[in-house]
Amino acid sequence: MKVDKAVALVTGANRGLGQSLVKALAEAGVARIYAGARGRFDLPDFGSGTSVLPLELDITDGAQVARSASHASDVTLLINNAGLLPHGGAMSVSEKDLLAAIEVNLMGTWRMARAFAPVIEANGGGAIVNILSLISLQNAPPFAAYSAAKYASWAMTQSFRDDLAGTSVRVVACFPGGIDTDMLAGVAAAKAHPDSVASSIVEAVMRGDANVFPDRVSAIHGPALLGIS
Repeated sequence: MKVDKAVALVTGANRGLGQSLVKALAEAGVARIYAGARGRFDLPDFGSGTSVLPLELDITDGAQVARSASHASDVTLLINNAGLLPHGGAMSVSEKDLLAAIEVNLMGTWRMARAFAPVIEANGGGAIVNILSLISLQNAPPFAAYSAAKYASWAMTQSFRDDLAGTSVRVVACFPGGIDTDMLAGVAAAKAHPDSVASSIVEAVMRGDANVFPDRVSAIHGPALLGIS
């Protein structure tokens, strides 16, 4: 995919990996990027060659998702990045946190993909990129709600691939390991820099990769967990 010809939308774009993805897309020459997040927010200046348009977007709100698809009707590349990471094992996580993790990590991704797949196809084709996790492939006991939601999101990603196989819309799955963002603040783990992860994801989309392992930890463990060489 020639991303310099793309019009992109990134969810969860106000910080962390999302902001790094906007930066990486701008550096790759994308002329227009919709940066979606809940509420109002400011983004850095990415240079005169890229138009970055903040988009108020709560992916848990179906009506707002539908409005975003109508407003951003020129999108050809959707990156489903918004996520929520509650802490707690299966016996300690609250029902509220479990449902919130499912609502954001599974249902929000599902809403966005369903809303934008017809938009992307109408614009001549492109890609939906779902930011999953190594935890989509192997349980992480301290993050039971996140693990469950990301497992389900990976299953849904595969279903979207089946449903969209005869269209001009590719579905890409990304499986990063730990990333050094606010989401993992205070968690002792190997963490990649978000700028490095974002650049790897954009490069993989340009290559046409179906499954992306964008950091050292995911590159080591991801293919084996996924059952590929």
